[in-house]
Amino acid sequence: MNLSRRTWFFLVIPVVMLLIYEPTPASLRWVNLALAGLSLFWFVLFVIEDVSRARRGRRRMEEGPR
Repeated sequence: MNLSRRTWFFLVIPVVMLLIYEPTPASLRWVNLALAGLSLFWFVLFVIEDVSRARRGRRRMEEGPR
């Protein structure tokens, strides 16, 4: 299964947000957590899309030419 660059991007963002959590001022740490959560949400949706696209491609290849 190949994941698109967009999917990997939305996995990297939460990692970065959690790495910069500690140096972020205490009053703004909620922004890091919100962005990490939102990015994880999009990551899951794009993984679902990539998996379904791969399945559709395999199914078409199994059917053969028409």
